[in-house]
Amino acid sequence: MPRMRNVPAFLLVLGVMVFAAAGCAGVTYDSPAVVAARAECGECHAEAIEAVAAGPHADAGCASCHADATAHAADPENVRAVIEWRVDGCAQCHSATAAMFLYDDNLKVGPFGGSQREPAIHKIDEFPEYHTIIAGHGFVRDYREEGAHLWALEEHYDTLRAKYETCVQCKSTKVAWAWHTDTPLTVPADTQVTLTHTATADEPARTVDIPAGTVVSLATDFQSHEVSASAVFPDGRTFTSPPSEEYDPAEHRDMLWAATIATTEETMPYGMGCNHCHDPHSGSFRLIRAAMLEAIDTGGVHGQGGVNPYDPETVYDVAEASHKDLETLLCAQCHVEYTCGRSGVDGAVRDHYGWAKAGDLHEHYTREFGYAQDWTHAIIGEPLIKSQHPEVELSWNSVHYDAGATCVSCHMPRVRTASGEWVRSHWMTSPYKYHHTDAYTAFAEAVGLQPTLRTGPCATCHTDRVGEAIDGQVAVYERQQTVQALLARSVSVLGQVRQAVDAGADVDERLHRDAVGHHQRAHVLWENLIVSENSMGFHNFAEVFDAMDDAETHAREAIRLGREALPSEE
Repeated sequence: MPRMRNVPAFLLVLGVMVFAAAGCAGVTYDSPAVVAARAECGECHAEAIEAVAAGPHADAGCASCHADATAHAADPENVRAVIEWRVDGCAQCHSATAAMFLYDDNLKVGPFGGSQREPAIHKIDEFPEYHTIIAGHGFVRDYREEGAHLWALEEHYDTLRAKYETCVQCKSTKVAWAWHTDTPLTVPADTQVTLTHTATADEPARTVDIPAGTVVSLATDFQSHEVSASAVFPDGRTFTSPPSEEYDPAEHRDMLWAATIATTEETMPYGMGCNHCHDPHSGSFRLIRAAMLEAIDTGGVHGQGGVNPYDPETVYDVAEASHKDLETLLCAQCHVEYTCGRSGVDGAVRDHYGWAKAGDLHEHYTREFGYAQDWTHAIIGEPLIKSQHPEVELSWNSVHYDAGATCVSCHMPRVRTASGEWVRSHWMTSPYKYHHTDAYTAFAEAVGLQPTLRTGPCATCHTDRVGEAIDGQVAVYERQQTVQALLARSVSVLGQVRQAVDAGADVDERLHRDAVGHHQRAHVLWENLIVSENSMGFHNFAEVFDAMDDAETHAREAIRLGREALPSEE
């Protein structure tokens, strides 16, 4: 697959086109021809035409964003109007916003977080016991701190872990949209895909050829939360999830993922386009992550759903959500804990939002899947939870949430253009960077903003709080070290119990089961809130400190009970 190692070419000319709002290249304005064309499109797409007419794109013709719209109108049965998934397409008129979204300074400001991608920061460097704590999981092989949004799809492509089509929903707007709308995707051109996870010390990674015309269908059964997907090749070969008996299961998984990736080639390396969060017709917010919408309906620890299931006044219909919650939901399409991919316990491929805080995940996954959704620990022989990135759940009901702040408030502050216009920053990076003079100046110069920022996001409500926030993060990191050491010790003790069981020794099984339960509870609190969540406690310091107290109690109890479960030495 062709790799885009550099920022897309249109960014090279931003110096002359940033904020040239009056001269949007490629836009056809409200001429009689456009009106007539809209009328023709409205015969089949009345709702879209109505939304366009009432929104910010009212002066644009359909062909401005849909290539081959004219040919499609002439022959709708055989010619499909192309949907624009690339950021480049929107950059014709929204060049500054596109430049901000695709900006990368590869910089870590503060002790945690940031967007340093090269050289990579590995989790094991930050958490020395991590490989013991998650032994047997694919994250042992490759787990790096994330880079900027610019590299979202490419980082997924490059990882050495096994990959699944389900994961691509958060890396590709095109795939998320197909999943949500039940629309098949067709691979546009012959594409070679490298299966990076197949590389060994002795053999290079395999490559597979995905031919043009391969049709990929993606769906989730939200009763079972299991994925039903297929890739049908032009020669009739079919790869499915779950796999059929005709091919090796691993071959099915690899080929289905590769075919899904091959449909996204035009959006490499970022994958996520503007229309992931913005409806291109109405200009309003758009939510297209199917599993999140299902979770709002029926998810959460009590199965009652809710935009924020921890808010006693939560609403259960997105249409009734406040602007504050809608801004948060945009980020919740990815920045949450979810089950995504093949279980290492029962082999099922699932697509599910936990939609619950860390303290409730143990009960939630016990009830939903019998704890079989993630993987079996290689040392203790018991299933555990591997969390993803639960920034939204942690922020629910935090001090900032209760004060009315959203993800947008801190990660997308208002910035000023060279002409003096205030716009939302789409850099979406650590808020600390807006307070770091050199980092912000470099950003502003690159995308055409005024070189100084009047007010950083923290200073909107506070004075000189960045230092206090960093002190809080350092305190969280220091606090978690005790829990990390206890979890590693618990793994050792429970591993001894497992060995004794396997050897046929007389182990107290009741004490063993209780010890495992305490370990599972300690594990999910630490792994979810410390390793997987990306703010090192900042999003909700009070909740994280309380959780670490609970995690320490559970870990110590797991060690005590595990030792008591071992056969006595006579």
